Amino acid sequence: MASILSRENAYPIALGLVAILAVRMIAGWIRRPKYLPGPPRLPLVGNLFDMPESESWVTYNKWKETYGDAIYLEILGSPLVILNSYKACIDLLEKKSDIYSDRPIGIMANILMGWNKAVMMSPYNDRWRRFRRITAQSMRKDAIKQFHPIQEREVARFLGSLLEDPDHYMENFRLAAGRSLLWNVYGLPVDDSNNPIITTTEKAMEIGVFAAQPGNFLVDFFPALQYVPSWFPGTGWKEFARKGRVLAHDMAEIPFDMTLKEIKSGNNEPSFTSINLGKNEDPDIVKWCSGSMLAAGADTSVASVHAFFLTMTLFPEVQKRCQAEIDAVTGGTRLPEIADRDSLPFLSATMWEMMRWQPVSPLALPHRVLKDDIYNGCFIPAGTVILGNTWDPELFEEPDKFIPERYLPYFDKSIPHDPAKLPLEPNEFAFGYGRRICAGMHYAETMFLISIARVLSTFDITKVKDANGNEITPELKFNSSIVRETLEFPCVIKPRSEAARALVLSSLKSI
Repeated sequence: MASILSRENAYPIALGLVAILAVRMIAGWIRRPKYLPGPPRLPLVGNLFDMPESESWVTYNKWKETYGDAIYLEILGSPLVILNSYKACIDLLEKKSDIYSDRPIGIMANILMGWNKAVMMSPYNDRWRRFRRITAQSMRKDAIKQFHPIQEREVARFLGSLLEDPDHYMENFRLAAGRSLLWNVYGLPVDDSNNPIITTTEKAMEIGVFAAQPGNFLVDFFPALQYVPSWFPGTGWKEFARKGRVLAHDMAEIPFDMTLKEIKSGNNEPSFTSINLGKNEDPDIVKWCSGSMLAAGADTSVASVHAFFLTMTLFPEVQKRCQAEIDAVTGGTRLPEIADRDSLPFLSATMWEMMRWQPVSPLALPHRVLKDDIYNGCFIPAGTVILGNTWDPELFEEPDKFIPERYLPYFDKSIPHDPAKLPLEPNEFAFGYGRRICAGMHYAETMFLISIARVLSTFDITKVKDANGNEITPELKFNSSIVRETLEFPCVIKPRSEAARALVLSSLKSI
């Protein structure tokens, strides 16, 4: 009898517990914030298996058709928001930059490799504000004129390498970009094509960029893994982190120490580093400002120029029009200069169209929101990583076509136009957003301009022909890194004439 009574009493107790749990679940569901729309999430892993392995910006744009221009995802419990339109990027990263200017706390790149000391990955704090003040003062549009002579000199050297070794034009341009930065940032001359500073910087940037991409390392989602001993099975990534940390350290320390020695000896050349040290700025801030400029500047310049050679191979009629414009300014008797830009409207428009058509950075470096926020009536929790997708085809008419003329009214004021209907300038989206916009954008743009102007003034870039004399049209293929660079392709690079060859040689003699 007792057992029957206890069993009978158990039923209402069990029902009561079920009811309580049900009420709690319903209440939790009701209180659950409304997130932005996005792909359905699986338990525990969330959208881990939805993340694209390559050309993620293309996948994100396809999702836009279903979920809109602001998409919410979760990767192993970590929230991620993709901003799929220029408007969404401006709404959050520009208009609310006071809370959207932090960087993700990437354990692999920032903590284990030390990239949190660099300008581009530094948290949004007082140290970063000091970074920003120094770089903004030194790299503003009028201030970078002091760097123009070195940019022009190193591009002239690059032209000489095109005469001797056109097949390795990109390796040689990497050297030209590195030389320009080493001189302007540190006052250091470079003569060796295998200069250890340049090669160390390239390796450091390559590893750092890979480590910074969300999803490449589990330790970014499970920080406790960083404390697992190195001898434990499956911790090979710790050796990768150690190498990355050494490279990042050497990238910042070696050229900075060399500059300090030159300053102490009294033999230093004026540079970004020496000028700011002369203002009694914090040496550690200056060191990492300089290292950041060297790392980011070389990588993006190389990717831009690589895309230029591909574009000129594909569009010979644009190449010829640029060359005719340059010839009209220089008369073929001198190399173009940065000061000639106002007289080269079509070349400037072509450069902008290249930046729009095949952007070097389709995804802005990730931001991190500091406080809970609401967007489009949806909740964005503090700590969410925000990716701005600059690959927004809706901004332009015929976005897949290469049409330099769309930007020509910006540079040729004689062309009748409605200012309200001009396409968006690439500088508005190609260099990041808000307070995290690239401080070196003006330096990068002038390096790009003088590179393409001087190459086109003296060389023709054409398609390779097969054994039967048929032209081989290269494909538009790029890597999927944060810095998007053209994959190798065949092209022919030859002096436009004997006079052009002589001009290159004479310019080398004056260096």
